Amino acid sequence: MNGLAQLAALSGCIVSGSDRDCHPNQQPFTALESLGISIAPQDGSGISPTLDRVVYSSAIESDNPDLIKARELGLPLLHRAEFLKELTANRKIIAVAGTAGKTTTTGLLGWIFECLGEDPSVYNGAGVLNWKTAAVPGNVRKGKSDLWIIEVDESDRSFLHFHPTHSIITNISRDHFELDELHALFNRFESQTSGFTLRGASFSAEDFLLSRMKRCDFPLLGKHNLENAGCAARLCQELGMDMERVVDAISRFKGIERRLEIAGHSGGVTFIDDYAHNPAKIEAALTALPAPLNLVHAYWRPHGFAPLHQGRDDLIQVFKRTRPKSLFILPVYYAGGTVERKTDAQDFVGHLNSCGIEAVLVSDYDVLKRELKQRANEGDIILGMGARDPELPEFSRRLAAEWKTI
Repeated sequence: MNGLAQLAALSGCIVSGSDRDCHPNQQPFTALESLGISIAPQDGSGISPTLDRVVYSSAIESDNPDLIKARELGLPLLHRAEFLKELTANRKIIAVAGTAGKTTTTGLLGWIFECLGEDPSVYNGAGVLNWKTAAVPGNVRKGKSDLWIIEVDESDRSFLHFHPTHSIITNISRDHFELDELHALFNRFESQTSGFTLRGASFSAEDFLLSRMKRCDFPLLGKHNLENAGCAARLCQELGMDMERVVDAISRFKGIERRLEIAGHSGGVTFIDDYAHNPAKIEAALTALPAPLNLVHAYWRPHGFAPLHQGRDDLIQVFKRTRPKSLFILPVYYAGGTVERKTDAQDFVGHLNSCGIEAVLVSDYDVLKRELKQRANEGDIILGMGARDPELPEFSRRLAAEWKTI
């Protein structure tokens, strides 16, 4: 949503918004305000008859005060994907979809196209570290060409709003929907693409990339990132781009925020922050680390009660296969709204323990900090994982900064 707000403001719109967990002195709120975007409490007070439309995400319940006020005033309501479709109308679109890897692939494509002088507009789920600064979140880029490179989402079926020129489907695994329904959704998405659709599963993306990077080291950790970059490189080849320049751009790519992002080093310990929140992404993060798992202390915060319930069995299998030296589970992140609490973190830890996995439930970040300090030694890695909670990346950086004094 903050990316849409930035792009709308950069496109000349007058933009306002609300957030039920606003931190005025933190990103992305400071960046939004620097673009003239005003942020109101999420109590309906920011909704007025002067608005042309109100844009909302799938995370917003129908009884949200802003939506109630908008309906009372008869204002047009648009899902975020519908508004992105408006912003990209009559433009050439490269859309990146997939259960995992779409944010990295989108950001890398945007960086490659910028390096090759294509000047694209980019809409991405997280900041590109090559673009991110203290003042700029780096998750969008507003170019002057007709090309847009966008990340699209299957979790709420909203990617079906788009009819891209070309598309990438990085991979498909069980998440949000069962596999049969997911395959049907992605097949429909491919049928809506007017040009070609590149499916990561249809070729060895890792081998494709490595065969072209003979003189350059790949800058990112993990086999999954090699696959993401391979998808991006293959699309560039299909478009007839100069592959030597493409490979050079890839070699200078710094990565995506919260995708195996190194938060710091202290006392011989490496601190890594990752957005991993489903079984496939958690396993990819744990197996991509530059150290054996018996030197890894991992903590994870589930990002919702429903995803934890749905993915419980797969998560247990992932932690069975990986078995880091320490595993800590934080309470399920809850930011408000109506949810059905079919399970919780305590129940999940109980299931892990009953399956022979030594997991520890920690009630908050202070307890987690004490546990990590007691267990981590020089040469170890501390890996934090989870989505939605803005405290996760802050905790990782703070932990690294305070480690020697704890």
